[in-house]
Amino acid sequence: MAKVELSEDTGTGTEVVAATDLLIAVAVPVDPGQLREVATQALQGPGGESFSALRTVVAFPGVTAQEPTAEVGTDQASGSSLQFRPYTLPPGSPSRIPWLAEASTYQAIFALAKELGVSACAVIGFDLAALQSNFLTPMLAPVLEKRCELSMPLYAQGKFDGLLNSSILAPLTRALYGRRVRFPFAPDFCLSAKMIPELETALQRAAAQGQLLFWPSTEAALRDCGVCQVHVETRHVPAADGVDLATVLAQTVGPLFAEMNNNAPLWQRVRGSQPVTTSGVMVASPPDGPNADTTPMLETFQLGFRNLQEVWSLVLPPVSLLDLKRLARTSVDRFHMPDELWVRIVYDFALAYRLRTLSRTHLLGALTPLYLGWVASYALEVSNATPAEAEQRLEKLARAYEDGKPYLLSRWRWPDRFNP
Repeated sequence: MAKVELSEDTGTGTEVVAATDLLIAVAVPVDPGQLREVATQALQGPGGESFSALRTVVAFPGVTAQEPTAEVGTDQASGSSLQFRPYTLPPGSPSRIPWLAEASTYQAIFALAKELGVSACAVIGFDLAALQSNFLTPMLAPVLEKRCELSMPLYAQGKFDGLLNSSILAPLTRALYGRRVRFPFAPDFCLSAKMIPELETALQRAAAQGQLLFWPSTEAALRDCGVCQVHVETRHVPAADGVDLATVLAQTVGPLFAEMNNNAPLWQRVRGSQPVTTSGVMVASPPDGPNADTTPMLETFQLGFRNLQEVWSLVLPPVSLLDLKRLARTSVDRFHMPDELWVRIVYDFALAYRLRTLSRTHLLGALTPLYLGWVASYALEVSNATPAEAEQRLEKLARAYEDGKPYLLSRWRWPDRFNP
């Protein structure tokens, strides 16, 4: 394993501020005992030699703003450079998806990072999977070596994994901000000390505006900071029990649409996209499970067409409604949603979100059957494809988002005029 070392410039000032080189912050509630065990093994056990010279603090949500500070104190083994510290987690909404960290969580993490005067900060989300895999060394290396300010992971996924990211989150942010970041909303990332004060200020502003999510790669694009991607072995399996698709769309796609509105002056000037530096050893995709059952998805799509036409007509132009009518009458074996249609649908829903054409909750609920129609179309198309071929298929979709951006610009600037 390559050793992570601080350059002379990177380490300057850390001893004066707080004698801390690295902050590893867990963004979701975890069992402190399990965290200590996993982190100690990862950072001080076999394979953790890279971090032996780094003074490291592992932070975790220990208390909330409504509770007194508990005596969870700092655990520091004799002679060890590894410390554990709880941070105060602002109270969140009980309706939030459990594995979805709010912007206020990152605000608390970055405030702690600035207080400690760290050289770099690694954020771990969802669970402790990133600490149980070869994640930190390759992710931190480009940040500590000043090759980029933000390091994002490239997860190895099966062709049916992460389809919400592949169909909306990643290609939309790529078309908007011109950076080809495969996982723009990744729960795990590393960033340099340079970005921390700027992000803390940005998150304070976001909290005042009621924004709930934090998009690392978007913030880096807004500040023209260097972004890189690193192949990692990490596999997250978020619990889906009790979380329906409409809620996931509302709490991920909704905030992305809100970001579009706030950042419109920037993304309207961006044309095309540029690749970001990629490093690390590509990890083999996990074996595919059985092909997805598309019948329930198509039934939901067809039911949506029958019951939501009035709602869709408030959002979509007549040409899109006509295309959807044809799709609703297509047999299962011939069902195919063209990329151009799907891209126009996403762009029109983003505009409707901005204009508050109808309740935003109802709007994103109306997007659900359309999304399932896209998933069914994709699943049918790649059922016999290899992971590499499926990835090429998603790259084609991402290019369609870029090619369709003039449509978005036209609709955004002249929202009262439906394009034929």
